[in-house]
Amino acid sequence: MLPATASAEFWIYTAAEGDNLWDISEKYLDRVSRFEQLQKINGIEHPTRMRPGTRLRVPMEWIASNPEPAEIVDVHGTVELEHANGEVIIAVAPGARILLGDEVTTGPDSSVAIRFADNSVLSLYADSSIRFDYLGAYGQTGMVDSRLRLLKGRADSRVKPAVGPGSRFEIGTPSAVSAVRGTNYRVAIKDDGQTSNIEVLEGGVAVSGADKETLVGTGYGTRVTAGKPPISPRKLLEPPTLDELPGPIQQINWPVTWQPLPGALRYRTELAAAADFNTLRWQQLGPRTRAALPDLPDGSYFLRVRGVDELGLEGKSATREILLDAHPQPPVPLKPVDGQVLRGKTPELQWTDSADAARYHLEIALDERFGQVLVDRDNIKGTRFASSELSKPAKYYWRLASIAADGERGPTGVTRSWEIKAVPDSVDAEVDSMQEGKIVASWRAGAAGQSYQVQLAFDPKFREMQMDVTTTEPEIEFDLIKSRARYLRVRAIEPDGYKGPWGTTQRVDPAPSKAWIIPLSLSILVILLL
Repeated sequence: MLPATASAEFWIYTAAEGDNLWDISEKYLDRVSRFEQLQKINGIEHPTRMRPGTRLRVPMEWIASNPEPAEIVDVHGTVELEHANGEVIIAVAPGARILLGDEVTTGPDSSVAIRFADNSVLSLYADSSIRFDYLGAYGQTGMVDSRLRLLKGRADSRVKPAVGPGSRFEIGTPSAVSAVRGTNYRVAIKDDGQTSNIEVLEGGVAVSGADKETLVGTGYGTRVTAGKPPISPRKLLEPPTLDELPGPIQQINWPVTWQPLPGALRYRTELAAAADFNTLRWQQLGPRTRAALPDLPDGSYFLRVRGVDELGLEGKSATREILLDAHPQPPVPLKPVDGQVLRGKTPELQWTDSADAARYHLEIALDERFGQVLVDRDNIKGTRFASSELSKPAKYYWRLASIAADGERGPTGVTRSWEIKAVPDSVDAEVDSMQEGKIVASWRAGAAGQSYQVQLAFDPKFREMQMDVTTTEPEIEFDLIKSRARYLRVRAIEPDGYKGPWGTTQRVDPAPSKAWIIPLSLSILVILLL
């Protein structure tokens, strides 16, 4: 039995081995007694012994119809379902059924995927609302009738091909109606609420407005303003060319970049946990050809980027799978200062307390490639390490990684160094660094022209601020204190003033209570001898 499309008035049924008109009427039609009429209009001589492959014309008005609910299959963020009877489900979950007259609304940074009886899927994105004006099916024929009204926001639909003249999928907006029988297309209501954009990625869509209809084909889009017909379909922008990305991305807020696209005024960047993009984990719309990835749990994600033209029509997407492996984040090294020279003593290494680390992995080597490793410890609980065993004059390199409570090891942080030199024979005293009494925090340098906003506070919510400065260098120095722990965070500022998201908050422990003071006269003597 293979139902197939026919004219607008008849559904065509292809008989299979053992079919008879009685069973067909019982299974598909509004009443069994239709078998006599079915025999007559199709000229069937032997209704109980039909030849396989016989094609029957069935008037659409004879076919049994019934309500057929849609189902929520994936949710991200806050999604509200309001039933037609007034009942409201504030936090809807997968498996919830949607009935005739219901409305679904998404909150900020939220999205939901809805599956219909024919397995068509609609994705409703952030700050959007849609009403289900009709949800029905024609018995077991496979024909499904779904009519929706997008009230605000934007939606993406993947509609299964029609299996008969009763198959329908329509999305209405305040200015247009789009009808399809199998396609992949997007609908968006612009900010004024009176203008709609329709973009067709596969198949064709009949778009109506002001009693005029326009067929929009694959790779084209149209715009419809209330009271006006659709504009002539225009070609969608081609996918942008994405720049190379590292294998696993091991840094929070890693910048994704792409080449400028002719005709694009803005770009939409989206991130999803699955290749179907049914729901989004993050999205951004802006004029720049770069976007800093959000701080998400480690794992595999799918990225897509597309250009937006002057009418707001969104083009074809460039898609790429990416792997995030940035957690737990490494701590920020504090002391010694990178490249610091020490005479006659060894440093105590200090770093921030990374929020998602249970312990740390410390490596110290004689070379920058860590081929000559002297210390390799993965069980350090605190944020300090005494390097007294490394007293030989040499240049030392050190780096850290965080290890989570479940044993996951995060990416390795920045490599820093210090150098120990022998005390000159003419000076019989310890020489301290010019950085004594200071803490230096550093981070990886970003793109050319970037600056950095650095905040230091006495609370992790940064309400009791001690310092809020901007610097062009990838490090900053501040005074050591003994009284309280402090919290440090850094974010990049682009040359055009755009501020990226904050990085991981780091805790800076207070200094020990005992401090060494070099007599002033001895300090002057050391400086003169140097």
